[in-house]
Amino acid sequence: MSAVFVACFVAGLVLAVYVMLHGVERRATPSALPPHEARGGYDPSTEPSATLNAQNAAAFIVAFGACGYLLARFTTLGAAAVVAIAVAAGALFAIGSASLLAAWVLPGARSDAVDERYLLQGHPARVTRPIDADGGGGDGEIAYEVDGRRFSVAARSWDGASIDAGTDVAIERVEDGVAYVERWAQVEARL
Repeated sequence: MSAVFVACFVAGLVLAVYVMLHGVERRATPSALPPHEARGGYDPSTEPSATLNAQNAAAFIVAFGACGYLLARFTTLGAAAVVAIAVAAGALFAIGSASLLAAWVLPGARSDAVDERYLLQGHPARVTRPIDADGGGGDGEIAYEVDGRRFSVAARSWDGASIDAGTDVAIERVEDGVAYVERWAQVEARL
């Protein structure tokens, strides 16, 4: 019986790490808009449930496994009592997790103002039409890829320098349909 509780504890920790790496405050939803036209505002349809989610499942499984193991190993309680107490401990931790999520995490995500100009910041791209110094000859163009789909957008150099076609760049921001970019070599030098 102890092995089952240890397995639950380890599985709960793995799930907790997954949740920690992927976040809980909103789900990503595919958009019909190109990424450089997407809006970063709050979308209620992306808000997860405060009660049924991976974070609460992780809390339940970790508490169930830890409490069950300790009770099975260090007490003389019967198997039914150990499981019942472990389930109660897991439920208590899941309720605590749901309370924190509903009172702190989700309201914070609702009020988070996302500046859509910076949604693609740092994203790699390639210049497909040369960018003139200080926009003298008009805007250049870059191409970038998101989720296997290729997009192109007008571009200017963020520092006013000219950039030749074929140069790798990083997107600094997208404003009014124009991407402001920096040579990847300059970004790489700072890393």
